[in-house]
Amino acid sequence: MPVKIQCGCGQRYAFDIEPVCGRMPGRIACPICGMDGTRVANEIIAFNLAAEMSRNDDGKQVVMTCAVIGCMIAGLAGIIKAVNMAGGFDVLLCLLGATAAFGMALCVYFWKR
Repeated sequence: MPVKIQCGCGQRYAFDIEPVCGRMPGRIACPICGMDGTRVANEIIAFNLAAEMSRNDDGKQVVMTCAVIGCMIAGLAGIIKAVNMAGGFDVLLCLLGATAAFGMALCVYFWKR
């Protein structure tokens, strides 16, 4: 990924980098004044990765699908847990949590459509 930085001293410098976990793998500095440019490079990398992901709609669809499936599994687990409980306030809280999880799944699914 190409990274272009303009230092506070006015010097421009560029380099190609392979980000590690979306960040610079090491520190960088201005070749003229020696000022640390790592933070700026990390911001540029984050911006470039976000722009790349926004161009790729498949990533958004996969995240939404995983969120809906996760909420459905949480809701189902809450119902199974409530069925196995003896009764009382704990069952009520468990069922409320399951209802909230199913509601969240439906909200995410229909909101993103």
